[in-house]
Amino acid sequence: DPDPEPQPEPDPEPEPQPEPVTDIPAGGVSVITSAPATSYAFWQGDNNGAVGSAETVSADHEQFSQAVRVSVTNPSGEFYNGQLQYPTTTALNEDDVLLLHLYFRSVENTYETGAGFATVFMETPDYTKYVQHELSSAGEWQEYFIPLQMPRTEAAGETIVKIGFGDGDRAQVFEVGGVQLLNYSNTLSVDDLPVTKLSYVGREQDASWRAEANARIEQYRKGDFTVTVLDADGAAVSGADVQVEFEKHAYHFGSVTVGSLLMGEGSDSDTYREKVLELFNQSGPENDLKWAPWAGEWGTSFNPTTTIAALQWLKDHDFYTRGHVLVWPSKRNLPELMQGYLPEGNPAAADPEAKQKVLDHIDDVTSATAAVLDEWDVLNEPYDNHYLMDAFGDEVMVDWFEQARTNLPAHKLYINDYSILSGGGRNFSHQDHYQQTIQYLKDNDAPIDGIGLQSHFGNSPTSISRIYDIIERFHQAFPDLKIRSTEFDVNTTDEDLQADFTRDFLTIFFSHPATVGVQKWGFWAGAHWNPDAAMYTQDWQEKPNAQAWKQAIYDTWWNDFSGTTNEAGEYANRGFYGEYTVTVSREGQEQSQSVMLLPDGDSAFTLKLAP
Repeated sequence: DPDPEPQPEPDPEPEPQPEPVTDIPAGGVSVITSAPATSYAFWQGDNNGAVGSAETVSADHEQFSQAVRVSVTNPSGEFYNGQLQYPTTTALNEDDVLLLHLYFRSVENTYETGAGFATVFMETPDYTKYVQHELSSAGEWQEYFIPLQMPRTEAAGETIVKIGFGDGDRAQVFEVGGVQLLNYSNTLSVDDLPVTKLSYVGREQDASWRAEANARIEQYRKGDFTVTVLDADGAAVSGADVQVEFEKHAYHFGSVTVGSLLMGEGSDSDTYREKVLELFNQSGPENDLKWAPWAGEWGTSFNPTTTIAALQWLKDHDFYTRGHVLVWPSKRNLPELMQGYLPEGNPAAADPEAKQKVLDHIDDVTSATAAVLDEWDVLNEPYDNHYLMDAFGDEVMVDWFEQARTNLPAHKLYINDYSILSGGGRNFSHQDHYQQTIQYLKDNDAPIDGIGLQSHFGNSPTSISRIYDIIERFHQAFPDLKIRSTEFDVNTTDEDLQADFTRDFLTIFFSHPATVGVQKWGFWAGAHWNPDAAMYTQDWQEKPNAQAWKQAIYDTWWNDFSGTTNEAGEYANRGFYGEYTVTVSREGQEQSQSVMLLPDGDSAFTLKLAP
């Protein structure tokens, strides 16, 4: 089975809105310790020394008299690095309905939001996570209800409730109290249990970022244009009717697609193609161009013939196309055909021939697809995929870009990584490493054109203003590089939250002048790594996030114009950058022309009426 894209990190939430005290339904059986303040396991974490420590303290709370105080002294930026742990004391059966209940409060922190934070997650020895939920507080005790249903049976002690405290970049102190995990077996459903509703900062309709973003959109995403109408002799025609119809955004609003579906037969493929054309102007394969499927290691539905045919279909429909990915440089994400060169856990002993094999692959796949692609992710996720750099030195990254450029003189070449915008925008070590890696590429004259920010979000996404600040950070560091959201999705079952965040993420991204597009990481639950994140259900029911996507792109940011020419034969206005059809008519004569309005292109268009 191919490795999936990495899980998004848990995302922060604003303070939950005060709600009436929610009663815990009767009938739940405790399946962890009944003395959570004193009976816990603890891993101090490892970041060149302990990440934090824990102690039992007295607590002034009506539900509990003691709590665990965690002092985080040396966070690594990884939420799981350092854990307070509560193993299950009995087995959990498939389909058991559980309620995780706890209280959290910040004691000391220096974050600008005023909020301390941690992540509660339920995990098994193979790192399967049944829950992953941000905890946040600015000082008061916050109560959390997290219901779930077990997807499989686990023996006693195998599932552990963990409170991870390695996230962030500063010391903090917090307390956790009243931790319970109750098993209702099959007596209640998940819907019968209380749940803490999540949100994100900046969701409010009157949030201050909105006016600023709309002003930037008006400034950077629109241009003035003039249509001049002449008669057959070249004289200005006044009083001519002018229609200016918007056909397509210059900005890329896209999604990855699946080649075999685009090329397939049957009703799902028919609907899939229809939605691609309805919703997007940019695309590229989710998996087809990764090395292993390109080399035939993922079965018959992935092959170069289908992949290139699907890309040709996209080009035939005037799509901008992206390739993903030339090099994903960990051993586990390289194809089977490379494994013999790469000894497990020992990059220093890697066969030097591997270095050339990678360059040969870049040569092969870029040559084969040059005519049907506009850009590539050359390098994917260097932060935790670095076997080849460990084996052969960081300069191989430069070699990969140069090899791509040799075959692709005009294509745009990107680096791509995750957890830059997600995780509350708080994975500072990941962000710093990304900036350092890009700086290394620039310092060594690698032909890099753009920065990919993956944009996988969970059920309490990063604040909108924090997203803008991170985009701005990378723009300030690399003002000549374009920035693209490459793998946007919002993995939650809260469809209102998903729709609102889709609208707001699109808005803040579109508003930054350095960005060129937002590409979703799939749109149909029938072909999605996280089906809950899709815009259409398996049976093609449209979800609110699809409506939010369409509303923003094809309504809020859409414009058609009509009017008449003045004495000089001119009609002027201001519109979104993109493709327009201009139609002029006077006294039964009509002339149409397709024009492109671009920031660095023509803004004056002349149409001549036939004699």
